[in-house]
Amino acid sequence: MTKDEIIERCRWARDHNENHPSQQWSTGEQLAVALVLRDRSWLEWTDHTTETATDLVCERAGLSAFEFTGWLNDIRAALETEQR
Repeated sequence: MTKDEIIERCRWARDHNENHPSQQWSTGEQLAVALVLRDRSWLEWTDHTTETATDLVCERAGLSAFEFTGWLNDIRAALETEQR
């Protein structure tokens, strides 16, 4: 699960699914997109808290908790730049 892959998933969610992840994606991808797009309803629907989702995404992406914050911010910044 790379930044570029999650950026692409976020674009799709934003453009085609009202900012929600697709159920067709892996759990890690769904949770990563939900965290990037701040989709708390998706996290609740999948029975995850922000903390449990973060732990799972870090594990799947091979990130430490410290690295995760930068990873998340980089993805959000890339998406925000596109929208300007």
